[in-house]
Amino acid sequence: MEVREVDGHRLVQIRNPWANEVEWNGPWSDSSPEWSDRMKHKLKHVPQSNEGIFWMSWQDFQIHFRSIYVCRVYPREMRHSVHGQWRNYSAGGCQDYSSWHQNPQFRLRATGSDASSPIHVFITLTQGVGFSRTTPGFRNYQSSHDSQLFYIGMRILKTRGHRAAYNIFLHESVGGTDYVNSREISCEMVLDPDPKGYTIVPTTIHPGEEAPFVLSVFTKASIVLEAL
Repeated sequence: MEVREVDGHRLVQIRNPWANEVEWNGPWSDSSPEWSDRMKHKLKHVPQSNEGIFWMSWQDFQIHFRSIYVCRVYPREMRHSVHGQWRNYSAGGCQDYSSWHQNPQFRLRATGSDASSPIHVFITLTQGVGFSRTTPGFRNYQSSHDSQLFYIGMRILKTRGHRAAYNIFLHESVGGTDYVNSREISCEMVLDPDPKGYTIVPTTIHPGEEAPFVLSVFTKASIVLEAL
């Protein structure tokens, strides 16, 4: 994505994620009459039909796009993921409810030489489509705020390698997130060495909200991420 202002025209250059022939066909598209030789020269614009790169005005961009996502791209070897689900008994809701400890819980533990040093982690929680509303699974959402999404959050605790108890205040909390109505939430932190590891508890905000999810930890350290 690139934003340029030339001769009073504020334009945005975008590439569709599939890099194919699907492009904007309004003002400032490849074949639109707005392009003069001067503008093509200034923006080094050479129309190509199949690369998926196109220009549009800033005004049109604001009309047709509601959200901008800034993504971190990690090497595949840094990703450690587990699949889970909030369903029936395990849809326990947030810590305000006595059932919160019924949520799926996962232990994150450093191994090898990394077990004796602080480790930097970036943790994401991605929710899928709720079981009760449509076919279970994952799909992309055009907006970060969607009525079909639940408010989700997670806590990272010290629990001596065991599942967290019914009362969250029995454990030391080292981090977590707010509850957000979003397909994906994340947090970033440095974890001190602990031979028992840390417990991650992903939850929806209310009990009974059922959906699949993926919990991912991105780190250069050698770790084990496993269900408790």
